Amino acid sequence: MAREFKTEMVKRLKRIEGQTRGVQKMVEEDRSCAEILHQLTAINEAVHSVSRMLAEQYAVECMQTTSTRGKSRAAIATMIDVLSRVPR
Repeated sequence: MAREFKTEMVKRLKRIEGQTRGVQKMVEEDRSCAEILHQLTAINEAVHSVSRMLAEQYAVECMQTTSTRGKSRAAIATMIDVLSRVPR
C-alpha cells in the first residue's frame, strides 16, 4: 500500500475510534436513544466508507498484479470474493 493511502486509512480509523468512545460516553451519561442511534449511524457510514476505500485499493492492486503475472482469472475471482464481503 502507498504511504498516502495508509495515512488516510489510519486517519479515518482513528476518527471512527473517537466516535465509538463518544458513543460509550453517551451511554454512560444516559443520553437519548435517538442521539445514540444517530451517532451509531454515523459510525456505520464511516466504517462503510473505509471498507469501500480499502476494497477499491485492493481491486487496483489486484489488477496491477494480475497484468504482470498473467493469473487474471484466479485474481479476479479472489477480488470478487473480497468485494462481495464489503457491507453495503
